[in-house]
Amino acid sequence: MSAWKYKSLTSKVIVRKLRLIKQEDMADLAGRSLQDILPVLKRTPYQTEISEIPVEQRNSVSLEKAFLKNLIRTYRGIMRDSPKDIALLLSAVLMKFEANNVKAILRAKNAELDVGEALKFITPTERLDEIRCQQILHDCKNIRDVVESLSDFEYRPALEEALREYEKTGVFLILEIALDKYVYGKIWRAARKLRGLDGKIARMVLGIEIDSINVKVILRCKAMGIGEDQTRRCLMVVSEVFGEKEWEDALRAADIKSSIEYLMAAARLASARDYGYILTDLQKGYAASPVLSRLETILDRGLLKTSLKMVKRYTPYYNIGLILAFLNLKWFEVKNLTAVTRGVEAGIAPEKIRKLLILPG
Repeated sequence: MSAWKYKSLTSKVIVRKLRLIKQEDMADLAGRSLQDILPVLKRTPYQTEISEIPVEQRNSVSLEKAFLKNLIRTYRGIMRDSPKDIALLLSAVLMKFEANNVKAILRAKNAELDVGEALKFITPTERLDEIRCQQILHDCKNIRDVVESLSDFEYRPALEEALREYEKTGVFLILEIALDKYVYGKIWRAARKLRGLDGKIARMVLGIEIDSINVKVILRCKAMGIGEDQTRRCLMVVSEVFGEKEWEDALRAADIKSSIEYLMAAARLASARDYGYILTDLQKGYAASPVLSRLETILDRGLLKTSLKMVKRYTPYYNIGLILAFLNLKWFEVKNLTAVTRGVEAGIAPEKIRKLLILPG
């Protein structure tokens, strides 16, 4: 890609990056009321989406949808300014949000929620707009019906295969992981099409995200007592740091502690410093509190820290590193804003809300 075009794109991403909410300001929001938070958010890039919500409907649910709409709009804005190969990669990455909606619909049907309650957890996307989501939720009686209603979606075959296993085992996680495997497989294939430094950076940044998901899968499956064979089928073995042997050692380990130790040793052998930092934090976190949700937060925080390093590392240069790192930072900002607004509305103490935030410090 020519340097002049990256120069234009990089400048626009830097401007967006400067408008991210600072860590101390995010923590401060946790100590305010929802009514006090709204004026602050109106001075951020989320003002357009928030202004579209009728005043009487401004609550944590509608705000979460506004945050996600802004995130998707940000992706599309960067895609419009990107060359074809970068735009194709970002288009694949955007599928994560559509897949999250499918997961939400499946969870709602599994929990037998009514349509109105289920829609609170869904942010309509282009193909899964509000009318389509309502129709699926209204017409489908069970999870099998939901899968069959997605006949025009490319990941339906993956869901159908997972559905057969779900109906045998009753493990709902299988359906969610089937979606992740399909979407991240597509993302990885798009990343591998990039050449030179762009390809190397994309595989590094996205590889850390995919490997973090794999570690979460192993942790969840061990915590839930799911067998090795089933866990193995849930893994996405595309890593440039961990091969099949390393994942095999981790899933065969006697417990979560041993799994983390195996992966740490493999990261050291591969001289993968970012992985080493993340896994060291995970090991310390497990020793302090082996609660699964806390361990998953540590993995998310590791990806956030890595993204911040990427921003510093790649801002002076014209390549894809800054773009992917910024989009990760934006995603974590949305997750944090959601945690703050939901926590504040529920009357949770500020210090407890801050513990839920994914912040680097």
